[in-house]
Amino acid sequence: MDIEAIQTYLSNHELDGWLLADFHGRNTVAMNLLGISGMITRRSFFFIPAFGEPVALVHAIEQDKFTHVPGRKVTFSSYKLLEKELGKVLIGVNRVAMEYAPKGRLPYIGLVDAGTIELVRDLGVEVISSGNLVAHFQAALNVEQIATHRMAAHNLIEIKNKAFAFIRSQLGAGATFTELDVVQYIVRLFDEFEMTSSSDPICAVDGNAGNPHYDPAAGQPAQIKRGQLILLDLWAKLKRPDAVYGDITWMGFAGTKEEIPSKYREIFTVLTTARDAAVEFVRRNIETKPVRGADVDDACRAVIEQAGYGKYFTHRTGHSITSSEHGPGPNIDNLETEDGRKLRKGHLFSIEPGIYMDDCGFRTEIDMLIGYDGGEVTTLPLQMEITPLF
Repeated sequence: MDIEAIQTYLSNHELDGWLLADFHGRNTVAMNLLGISGMITRRSFFFIPAFGEPVALVHAIEQDKFTHVPGRKVTFSSYKLLEKELGKVLIGVNRVAMEYAPKGRLPYIGLVDAGTIELVRDLGVEVISSGNLVAHFQAALNVEQIATHRMAAHNLIEIKNKAFAFIRSQLGAGATFTELDVVQYIVRLFDEFEMTSSSDPICAVDGNAGNPHYDPAAGQPAQIKRGQLILLDLWAKLKRPDAVYGDITWMGFAGTKEEIPSKYREIFTVLTTARDAAVEFVRRNIETKPVRGADVDDACRAVIEQAGYGKYFTHRTGHSITSSEHGPGPNIDNLETEDGRKLRKGHLFSIEPGIYMDDCGFRTEIDMLIGYDGGEVTTLPLQMEITPLF
């Protein structure tokens, strides 16, 4: 935690401080920033002022958890003393950032309960969302992390190629196999490439691809046959500390190029056009004006809506990526949530528009980095048409 950098940010953005409030370790932003783990069962506050020394308010029985945290420590046992000491800490403070989401529209940041927000407001302090602070200090990748992502992205493309080749060889040999067999094959490849993932990849055919979070292990996996549409969604990272995920989705067809139905070609062209519109929007604007995750979602979604498929695009356009596949940075979202956080250098995120119907589903997914030369797609090559397996 770089207190000096945080204080510079606070000063530049006319904030008197960042007030981190937690109970039971529920505020993951606070716990990660302070480097606290293990059993936490009492309330705590950590105040980083724009100027001066930070102050921690910690319960007497948990003060050992905070010995490494910079600044002055104040202990309490009763709620009355906690409220009294909090009032002292916030004397002369007018405006603070907290993990609060106005109207609940950004629940990833809404980690502090309403009662605690009321308590701070009753002390005469204005509370604003810490969303951009979190994105700035917890989601921007460093050079070493970006390098691990590039390796993961390269590996995932190779693994995707091997998975399509596996499907082709099994079909060519007349074997009986299912979506789950492909998933297990990919998991073995993750291990061979010294990669790991929080959960298994997705292989979905035909109507199963119409379920964005389909899990073949959860039910009866479908047998893979000639003439089927195939969706592969892979996410993984290197087996290294602080490594960053890559995340891709590709579409294949268990047949020749000529056998791919025209309906499939049309829908996938809509998706690639929408994806590329989002990429171009970022590249065109990121160096000249603030770009919010919601803005990028709008640029992508507009293409799909214009093509008449808007009701079939039922999720956000993309998500933040860090050492977690869903990171704490800005999501590309103005549908499920209103993500008004600004994209900045070091942010990595997916762009993954999808169109989902009862009998088929389609998605294209790439990763995009805000680097020092602007917006960059890191998961090349781009898929421009459905991949025929024969």
